[in-house]
Amino acid sequence: MTEDDEPVGDGEAPPNPFDLDDEEDAAAPVPSWLGALGQMLAALLVVVALVALFIGAAAVLRRLVP
Repeated sequence: MTEDDEPVGDGEAPPNPFDLDDEEDAAAPVPSWLGALGQMLAALLVVVALVALFIGAAAVLRRLVP
């Protein structure tokens, strides 16, 4: 075993890099209808844009390919 691989002594658990020390101080995210509606609106706009893109591509290909 090398010096870097030595186990942590005194029964201590190794530090968890994903554990937040200030969990008590952090404000909990507040769910909001505006955020959910915004996400739905953004998804709808993406779908409409993709449909328009495919329709436009089909129209161009129809003109170019006899």
